[in-house]
Amino acid sequence: MDMTGFTRPRRLTSTDVITGFDCGLPLVNDWLSRHLKMASQQGTAVAYATFTDTGTLAGFYTLSAYSLERDETSGWLKRNSPNPIPVILLGMLGVDMRFQTKHLGSQLLRDATLRALNAAEIIGARALVVEPATQRAAEFYARYGFRHINDSAMMFTPLNIMSP
Repeated sequence: MDMTGFTRPRRLTSTDVITGFDCGLPLVNDWLSRHLKMASQQGTAVAYATFTDTGTLAGFYTLSAYSLERDETSGWLKRNSPNPIPVILLGMLGVDMRFQTKHLGSQLLRDATLRALNAAEIIGARALVVEPATQRAAEFYARYGFRHINDSAMMFTPLNIMSP
């Protein structure tokens, strides 16, 4: 993963400076500035971020434990799955507008997928799911193999775990 000019993604801490971040989506910007602290304190989401070499927040994503009702899915996701189906939620993903031409989104998605795979090996999870905020975001996830769950806005990619 070429992260030239950026740090490797790491867990966001309470001492990291997040002011000035603007990915162009008010939903994501608002979550970062108003809800991250509470989600971290409550243990409902963990944020990972990449920074410029000068310490500016360039992009971030969040991961959470999640589940889907079996009857709301189909195909591979539903087949031989318990109810509810354990999955990992990629809740937020944003890249500051100043860095959106640097392929950080795909690098953050790759990092999120690798972390989700590692977590699934430990706790068990069938897929990484996301609910894209825009059509453009849905197209981004589709380019990386995410598929829609039935007729919903949610999308998933399998987390194939090899048996020991």
